[in-house]
Amino acid sequence: MKALLNYRSVSRRAQQLALLGGLALLGACESESAPTGPQTPGGELALNEIRTLSPVNATSNDTLVHISLATGAVVPASGAWDIALRRFEVRLNSPAVTGASSRNVTAFAVAENRGMSNEQFLALTPASTLAAFDAVRSAQIPADTAFKSDRLDNNPTGYLNFGGVPSANANRYWKVRTASGGYALFRVTALTFTPQVQVASIAFEVRVQQGSTLGAPQAFTITAPTAPVSISLATASQVTPNGCNWDFQFNPATTALTLLPNAACSVATSAGPASPTFAAATSASDAAQYVPYLSTLSGPIPNSSSDKIGPFLYNLAGTGNRLSPTFNTYLVRSGAATYKLQFINYYNETGASGYITLRYARIR
Repeated sequence: MKALLNYRSVSRRAQQLALLGGLALLGACESESAPTGPQTPGGELALNEIRTLSPVNATSNDTLVHISLATGAVVPASGAWDIALRRFEVRLNSPAVTGASSRNVTAFAVAENRGMSNEQFLALTPASTLAAFDAVRSAQIPADTAFKSDRLDNNPTGYLNFGGVPSANANRYWKVRTASGGYALFRVTALTFTPQVQVASIAFEVRVQQGSTLGAPQAFTITAPTAPVSISLATASQVTPNGCNWDFQFNPATTALTLLPNAACSVATSAGPASPTFAAATSASDAAQYVPYLSTLSGPIPNSSSDKIGPFLYNLAGTGNRLSPTFNTYLVRSGAATYKLQFINYYNETGASGYITLRYARIR
């Protein structure tokens, strides 16, 4: 068991990401304070002019809402957008999200409040944080190398939940370019261990795409593996490895538990979104980017409700399903312009969740 417990320190981020699905339907019983700051409608931004955009209806669990910081407006996905919102998820217009049409938007988390306690976060208001936000000017812009884009990171144990004995996170799935040159979705639905802390079984589910149509889910289980085993998504089965007849290799060693793609045969993945789910997805070939490893979509603005660098934190008061703003500042670079922004509310005037207020300014 000691080897398994090492995973607690390996993937604290995995615990944070696992909260996303359960928080998708957050509600509220009261609204936050009204946002404070200039609310000039669209048009060209003057340097250091603070504006608020409120409220952005980001309530959909499926559809991102795209925002142009240059105009302070919601724009189509095909438009010149900089950031996109969905519930408390924030995405940048980067290759991992939009592929070849990317505007290469990058960001840096100032995250000046990351060291605060829950009580300190709860005491913050749009009014009390406005002066500090206004004080962030061009002198605070870090070196170019500090700005990062959203990206697909390598995470060979990304299918796991951690916090004790690892278990499969069936809410997480991947779009895969397979060794046969086709496409498929796959996920791990279960992982069990023997009393001697050896892998007892690992269960998979696959949906193979034929043309533009995704097939029905096919489930298969590998029992008592004692050495690395190879699996084929095309046949939804364990296979004896032979050239390009396999897509992933599972290493059952308790110090590994990894899923490695058949890189020699161009197997590549793209992390599936929180929505649509594995069952509701309609395509495995529509990802913006595929990378030669088991991928995790991450970026400089954490999409987590437990990371103090992120824009919102969950249930700080311990009184119910409520998100509270951290009032952390983020710098966003789009072309020659650099903007600062904060997310200062998650609720509209009636207390409905997923209606985001942000304030922003161009500082260069």
